[in-house]
Amino acid sequence: MSELKKELLRKSIHFSGIVYIPAYLYFGKELVTIGVALTLLFALIFEFFRLKYNLLSGIVREHEKERIGAYIYFGVAILFITLLFPMDAAFSAVLVTLLGDGLGGIVKRLPIKRAKNVATIVMVVVPFVASLPLLSPLPSFMACVSGAIVERVEKVGDYYLQDNLTVPVTAALVYHSVNYILP
Repeated sequence: MSELKKELLRKSIHFSGIVYIPAYLYFGKELVTIGVALTLLFALIFEFFRLKYNLLSGIVREHEKERIGAYIYFGVAILFITLLFPMDAAFSAVLVTLLGDGLGGIVKRLPIKRAKNVATIVMVVVPFVASLPLLSPLPSFMACVSGAIVERVEKVGDYYLQDNLTVPVTAALVYHSVNYILP
């Protein structure tokens, strides 16, 4: 399977997380927190068996074959964000991570010149436009920009950063901070 086809399959799973927003709006913070925690628990159990029996080896990235998958980090980040941030900051984090990072990941694998630069632009523009009906424009834009910047930082010293953790937390923190500072 080509690298682009694998990425499209991975991202179709990735994009399913967008149900977080309507679930939050319909069920509220408490039930969504329980839902995220239960989903994360199920994912952790699945991850144990995936690693033990080499499940899904056809679609996981090479560096994830023997390490914890990105979806676990995303689940931890979203649980943390749901617990600690208000709804609008949580929505910003979800949009930046799922739409921005998700589509950016696909664009990076396209056979085009400067694919990484185009992916960074996509990571800012797409979640920002999607956020306009839901969120304040300036904090949302700042969250999108900060998420795109953090996504480009792959390593600090000898430590590799997991963008599925750093991007949503940064986006939520920046959105909430800018929204708090503005009158």
